[in-house]
Amino acid sequence: MTAGPVAVVGGYGAVGSAAVARLHRDGVGPLRVGGRNPDRAAALVRDRLGGAGEAVAVDVYDRDSLARFCAGCRLVVCAGGASHQVLDRVAVAALAAGAEYVDAGGDEPLYDRLAGRDLAAQGRIALVTAGMMPGLSGLLPRWLAARGVTRPRRLVAHLGVMDRLTPAGAVDYLLSLHDRERESRAVWIGGRPVARAAEPQVDALVPFFPNPVGVHPYLGYEARRLGAGLGLDEVRWNSVFDGGAAMMATLGRLQGAMAGQSDLTRAAAELARAADLDMFSRRPYQLMLLELSGADAAGEPVTRTVLARSTDTSALTGTVLALAARQVLDGLVKPGTHFAAEGLHPERLVEALLRTGALTAFETFDVPAAEAASAVEEGAL
Repeated sequence: MTAGPVAVVGGYGAVGSAAVARLHRDGVGPLRVGGRNPDRAAALVRDRLGGAGEAVAVDVYDRDSLARFCAGCRLVVCAGGASHQVLDRVAVAALAAGAEYVDAGGDEPLYDRLAGRDLAAQGRIALVTAGMMPGLSGLLPRWLAARGVTRPRRLVAHLGVMDRLTPAGAVDYLLSLHDRERESRAVWIGGRPVARAAEPQVDALVPFFPNPVGVHPYLGYEARRLGAGLGLDEVRWNSVFDGGAAMMATLGRLQGAMAGQSDLTRAAAELARAADLDMFSRRPYQLMLLELSGADAAGEPVTRTVLARSTDTSALTGTVLALAARQVLDGLVKPGTHFAAEGLHPERLVEALLRTGALTAFETFDVPAAEAASAVEEGAL
């Protein structure tokens, strides 16, 4: 890999600035920070990097601007814009400039576009969805499987986020509603997805969550790929909503209101305001609770549970993004197009993440989640 800059698109945003700061602390450089507002990029380089970097204007919807930004780079990291709208614009420019590529988002649309380029044959690397959810949420079950669950059979996940929405995050959420409707209430059973196999729960008591919550079964692509990749018989993947009444009501009104770009922009702003309303007088948190069961190498039943908690969605996403970039720079990622959860080294990612302090809690248990929570409450663990 060449010694050119590591460039971060959207580098002064909430996710991008966290990624830039982590890369700088880890000694990665030189860094190139980009966005539409060069003054904000310059301020970040001055204030967060001590001037040790360069600020460059870039517009992800302008091909020439992207080409100039990516020129000479060894790695381009994307943390800017709504990924369902940006798609492969940044990736194409990065690869054309000879750089490797890491994206905080992208999901299946970006993966499908890049997979057709056969990067493995070219010795090139592209990592997509290198963030918190999806991303870390799909990597942790693989980390659990490597901790004695030799023959995994069942995965139960409860994933909750109580936080504000960024404008780009609101756009991505709205653009994914079609898939969410299709995948809602689905469960992985017998090695395949089964539609409408589970019902949402209201005011459910879920281990380690601080309040009664809404539980919505949702079998997205990350859960399906885990089911297939780990050879699981069953996957129950649940989105957890702690409150969120204003946001849920707003989503109900917005279902048919996104015919054009202007409608989408207004709808995203309304959804972000609703999320802010739900957060009034509450502290944000993100909680991932994953329970993997199966058999160990001797054929004995075994269960492993992991609890990961943080208080800042953007900071955690940006930290994971930076650590993914580090693995690419360190030669730990094989050539090709990968979802980050599948292309990264799980053990090294978790070890590095725990050193950053981005998680406020990280606990593992050798029992099911409910049993672990009871033991914690009783002071036995």
